[in-house]
Amino acid sequence: MSEDVPDQEVAIELAKEYADSECVGQFGDVTDVDETETEWRIEFQTHTLSDTYTHRVLITKSVGNVISHDRSGRFE
Repeated sequence: MSEDVPDQEVAIELAKEYADSECVGQFGDVTDVDETETEWRIEFQTHTLSDTYTHRVLITKSVGNVISHDRSGRFE
């Protein structure tokens, strides 16, 4: 991705782009956004015809790379 992530809006857009290419289902609701000094943590849902999945991604602020991705059940 290689771009700075200065605010929540940009972080959510990067999470959507990541979900479109890497996650099963259609992007749904953003359920939580958390900012640290160096990262954004975005939690969101994806939906298939029969299931809903919750995802958590960590995105670096400095270059906008997704450095971690967990799907529901693995981070509770």
